[in-house]
Amino acid sequence: MRERRIGIETTLNAQTQEFLRAEDLARMIREGRFEERFAVQIYNFFTDLPLQDVARFAVEHGIADGELLKYYEKFVKATYSNPELEEMFGGA
Repeated sequence: MRERRIGIETTLNAQTQEFLRAEDLARMIREGRFEERFAVQIYNFFTDLPLQDVARFAVEHGIADGELLKYYEKFVKATYSNPELEEMFGGA
């Protein structure tokens, strides 16, 4: 599990100087908060992470599919849409 978390965090933080931990991203999603300073990491999560890792992340952090989709639609979709993720979670 630690290796997977490290892999997710590597993808999240690939293009950034400020580090976002997976636990902190999960908390932001659950609380419906978007922090501009982590915008790149949030976009990376929803667009660059393989879908199976997104789904696994949600399960591991207790985030319901609908909650994840709602966050994506509110904060990410207009800037970086991901039709495959939308299809996976039944969004439009």
